[in-house]
Amino acid sequence: MPIRSRLLSFVIIVAVLSLTANAWAVDKFAKSNPVTESTGSASSTSEFPFDNQSIPSAPTVVETETANAPATTTAQSSPQKRAPTDNLCYNNSNNTLQKSLLVTAFPRLTPNSANAGALDDAEHQLPKLLSLQLEAQHKTLTPVQISEALPSPSLSSENLFAQQIQRLARNQDTQLVLTGEIIDMNMAHPEATYNPGLYTRFLNGLFDFIETRNRFDKRSRLFSFDVTLRDGFTGQTLFRKRYATYGLWNQTKPVGFATPLFWKTDYGQQIQGLVNLAAKDVGAVVQCQPFITHINSRPGQTQILLQGGANNGLRAGDTLALYQMVVQGSETEYQQHHVRLVNRNAAIELREVYPSHSVAVMSGSTYLTGQFLAVAQ
Repeated sequence: MPIRSRLLSFVIIVAVLSLTANAWAVDKFAKSNPVTESTGSASSTSEFPFDNQSIPSAPTVVETETANAPATTTAQSSPQKRAPTDNLCYNNSNNTLQKSLLVTAFPRLTPNSANAGALDDAEHQLPKLLSLQLEAQHKTLTPVQISEALPSPSLSSENLFAQQIQRLARNQDTQLVLTGEIIDMNMAHPEATYNPGLYTRFLNGLFDFIETRNRFDKRSRLFSFDVTLRDGFTGQTLFRKRYATYGLWNQTKPVGFATPLFWKTDYGQQIQGLVNLAAKDVGAVVQCQPFITHINSRPGQTQILLQGGANNGLRAGDTLALYQMVVQGSETEYQQHHVRLVNRNAAIELREVYPSHSVAVMSGSTYLTGQFLAVAQ
């Protein structure tokens, strides 16, 4: 028999045996691991409490609070609720002014969940990625990242956490503060990736060969995180949301978070899509906020110094509204206070504008003693 014919027969035999083995393996796996349809019970949703088919959609929305104008934000103890996608706030022409945003580290609530793949730097890399996406999507936003993280909000009262935000924003001279926490990075079935049996190892090799995600592959890994956007002057929450997803994790060696190899994995791609969604949501809320900055002055003087200038888009001749920061002590909590902004129905006009500061004058009223802010309207 010619050599060519022998080779052809051998290839046909190998192909038939491969197809038969694959069909037998999938059939045996399906019988030994029957798939239960979702019925809303706890047993059917205990493994994945959300659907990953429409990633990067977020399954859980907590509270979203924004304000359209400073008056509604400051004259009341609770901010006005607004959906972050409300396009009414986009009509404000002063949204072109550059706003500062401080981004803290995102601590991991379960530190050992990052052990698989050596993803322990996620608490710094995740907010860094979020900052880059925010800056790319919104040209009027200037994120500044720090390596420190605030304690979990669940460990303190809302007023105490708001005071921590105020001190942090004052020290860093920023208008907005973005904090977050990494909730979960656990493997759904760690043994499927790191200690597979002979049969599981065969299936893993088969799934990696065909390069197609399927419900029989147990090497899934969870990822969820919270983001909270707060006003730096009052500490009030403007936006809060939880994002969650899962993806295939088939790496058995140290990879690191946000490395080139990490982004090639299905798990990394799912996280990247989720972060893009979070950046879009946060940016939409920031877009609705007016430009606000501190002003420095002396009692009785009408000339004041504004902590903002040409770098923020301000120009000589611009007018901004004057708001007073009113600090009220808490009646129920020791050494805690609330901060509100009160519209003083006065305006300041910029006379001299420099890159990082401006000189302005009062118009229409006598300057009052206290702490004041300039608000673009």
